[in-house]
Amino acid sequence: LAALGLFAAPALPWWETGHRAVAGIAAARLTPAARTRIARIVDVPDDPAAIADALARISTWADETKKETGTGNWHFIDLALQDRRSDIPARCPDDNCAPARIHLFAAQLAARPGHPSNSKYSELDALRYLVHLVGDIHQPLHTISDADLGGNCELLDPPVGKAKNLHALWDGEIVEEMNLSDTQLADRIEQSIAEISPHRARRIADGNEDDWVWESHELAERAIYTRLRIPLEPVTFPASCADAPEAITTFHPDITPAYTADARQIIENQLLRAGLRLARLLNESL
Repeated sequence: LAALGLFAAPALPWWETGHRAVAGIAAARLTPAARTRIARIVDVPDDPAAIADALARISTWADETKKETGTGNWHFIDLALQDRRSDIPARCPDDNCAPARIHLFAAQLAARPGHPSNSKYSELDALRYLVHLVGDIHQPLHTISDADLGGNCELLDPPVGKAKNLHALWDGEIVEEMNLSDTQLADRIEQSIAEISPHRARRIADGNEDDWVWESHELAERAIYTRLRIPLEPVTFPASCADAPEAITTFHPDITPAYTADARQIIENQLLRAGLRLARLLNESL
């Protein structure tokens, strides 16, 4: 996923609508202390509406600046289909992956000893990254690799809406087809949250960044690679799709209406999880 090469995915709405929805769900669950701290960091009034708007606004900054900051690798972790959970550290050299950066920026905001490289980032930047990266690891294709850059190398023929490859389908096209604003999407997810017990919501919010990454990885394996019968390739991480195996670049997934309907429900569930988990992480860190 580090370099998209010849088959780069367009910037589609997961990074905007989905991230903003996650931020809104989290904002509704902040403690007074966390809300006050966020108001100071982002320089807005300490009231729920202002905080919700500010978190939604900063939720996409990490994507908007990743080229100039050289932080593209922070938005995902390439875990091979053959990997185990214990392989997460090995797939994250020099802390250049999403779960490591979530841990470091949460530690910085909590004023716990962090990695020395974090010292150059402001509290505002730490908050921006934290809000964004928690959303990123709940996009299943940000946590997996089959020598395919997280689904970027499997072209869709024909394209599905604006999505020309599998990653773009999951990264935004399915959200776009919902035809909802971020607040409408957050409201829809809030209805789902209201249907589960407080105990269940707390269980969903539990865990740490590695737990959430591995959950997304296993979900991607089941709902994407196994269901679409994508060929299993040897463990390798090509620099671009031009270097990906021919079995991957010539494979065209069969994307049916039933598949996109199921994917839509998965995405809504993932956004729900991300929102609850981000709220817990912010409350604990701030």
